[in-house]
Amino acid sequence: MNYSQAKEKSLLVEWKIGTCSQGEQCWCRTISPVEPILFEDGDFQEEYHILVGGELSKEIVEHIVALHNQNIKNQSKNQTD
Repeated sequence: MNYSQAKEKSLLVEWKIGTCSQGEQCWCRTISPVEPILFEDGDFQEEYHILVGGELSKEIVEHIVALHNQNIKNQSKNQTD
């Protein structure tokens, strides 16, 4: 899978919150797919991340991930109705 395909797939799966290398005490948070999404980057395979550390505060990331995951659940529910 290429980067564009990984990006598209990431919008269809639930996300999780992580920490940067500083750990829980740091103000920032990361966002990644719950299950790793790998893409080809030249001769290497990379893991796709939605947001890397140092970009958004914990509170904002928690809000974004909650909204995204609720949207995924709603879409899944609508498909089964």
